[in-house]
Formats: sequence, structure tokens, C-alpha cells
Amino acid sequence: MSIVVRRAEAKDLLSIQYLIAKAGLREDGIEQNLDGFLVVLNEENQLIGTVGIEQYERDGLLRSLVLDSNIWNAQLTLEFLQLVLQYAKEQELDKIYLCSKGTNTLFQQLGFREVKEKEVPETVQASAHYQRNIGLDTKLWACELV
Repeated sequence: MSIVVRRAEAKDLLSIQYLIAKAGLREDGIEQNLDGFLVVLNEENQLIGTVGIEQYERDGLLRSLVLDSNIWNAQLTLEFLQLVLQYAKEQELDKIYLCSKGTNTLFQQLGFREVKEKEVPETVQASAHYQRNIGLDTKLWACELV
């Protein structure tokens, strides 16, 4: 089974929004940040995964990670996330943040560490995605990319 990972294009917008909504996540803000999304296509050219990186100066906010296919396993997910982090480096980001509803050992394996809200730059905290997802049970994570 082979997959293709590439930058999202305008033609992908509805498929990305559908995939994200199907996963129970909010799809608002994707249109404005489409150039920061990556998509995963299967052999039949169907969109089976996506992730967005919102860029704020030299920091990024990982959002809307959805992997929707029976081909996904821990190894493939790890490889995909490594590609995402490499892409973030290529975009000259120094650090990437994410909000999650719990502890995920996969992110820890990739170098993410849990951080306090005061450690998240104000530019990231001001983003609509961050504001919508911050809450009492939200954990904040950061990964140095340099």
C-alpha cells in the first residue's frame, strides 16, 4: 500500500473539511490557512489524512490531524508525523505547538514535551484555533525543530 503526502491545493478544500468534520473536529479556519495543510492520498487518489500547520512568525501550531483509513497503523502514523515535522523545519519554523485532550506517547516519541500556557507565544495564543481548543482538560505540547 503506497501513499502520497503533498501540500493541499484549492481543489482539496471540501475533502479536507469533510474529513475533519467526520472526525468530530471543527473545520472553521481551514480555508484561510489552506496553504499550511498537508494531505495524504491513497493509491486510488482518495484523501485519507490531513494536518495543518498555522505559522506565526517562527512558531507553528499543529491542527486538525486526521488519519481516516484502515491502512493507518502506529508505524505509518509515526512516519507521517516525522514528515510533518520535517515540512515544518523546511518552512523555517523553530518550534511547533499543539493542543490535545490527553497525553499521547506518540508525540513524546517525536520530541514534544508538555508546556504551560505561559510558555506558548502570544502570537500562537491569539490564534482562533488555539482559543477554540484551550480548556481545563487541554494539554499543551511543544517541539523544538532546530
